[in-house]
Amino acid sequence: MTKAKQQIIDDGHAAKRLLDDTDLGRFLDEIREEAFAEFEGTAFDESSLREQAYNKIQGVEHVRRTLRSMVDNLTIEKKGK
Repeated sequence: MTKAKQQIIDDGHAAKRLLDDTDLGRFLDEIREEAFAEFEGTAFDESSLREQAYNKIQGVEHVRRTLRSMVDNLTIEKKGK
């Protein structure tokens, strides 16, 4: 599914607002730090718990990458005008 140019622009502006939101950034950092502590705190035989913590960390990073990508797409659309 291809987004319309205006939708890409609107999404880019919304993503930028979220990335600039200090509370959201702090919350994502806290989630990542908690998951990393869970990961470090697992015993050798707790691979499923390690996997869950790893997936939380990757989830947070995925959100950030997706938002940055939307902002990048906004920049590309603006330059294409």
